[in-house]
Amino acid sequence: MKLDPEVLDENRKMARDCLILTAVMAAGFLVARRFDLSVVWGLLIGYALAVGNFYFMSVGLTKALSTGDETAAKTKIRQSYLIRTLVMLAVMAFSLWTERIHWVPVIASVFYPRIVLAMRGAWTWIRRRRHPEEEPEPAAREIPAEPEEETPDEFEKFVSHFSKGPVPGEEKGKASDEAEKEEKDGGGPGDGENG
Repeated sequence: MKLDPEVLDENRKMARDCLILTAVMAAGFLVARRFDLSVVWGLLIGYALAVGNFYFMSVGLTKALSTGDETAAKTKIRQSYLIRTLVMLAVMAFSLWTERIHWVPVIASVFYPRIVLAMRGAWTWIRRRRHPEEEPEPAAREIPAEPEEETPDEFEKFVSHFSKGPVPGEEKGKASDEAEKEEKDGGGPGDGENG
């Protein structure tokens, strides 16, 4: 399965940022003078768990969106979430069970992607507060007199196939609405002047 370049780029950024958090965790163990081989194993397994979870989430979402069917997409997303959760729980349980792997870095790594995303959001907010001139003025946001041809961005291209064809269940809804309308107007189909 080939992932979209933007998705791959986001995975690279997440891997880099999780590596930074892993280094911070290692520094914490060094400062506390608790750094040993079990911590090294915990850091390595935790990093692989965090990055692997994010990567397989991306793969699961890409596969779900490529189905073209909303019900099948939801099913694939649920399956991906369930499998990833079970793997993470199994790895965390194993790290708690064995003494060769320190459990703290493994369990902490589950929160790395959330921490990274929260920090990115905070950084964006701070940048906008410090440099409001970077945002376009209200006059600049107005539609120009001659609208240029819009080119769909990558996301629009990616999900454009969902807009093709009827929505599942839509035709049934139209038929049942027409039947209800006929009943309100004076009987069901077949009732003519004789009714």
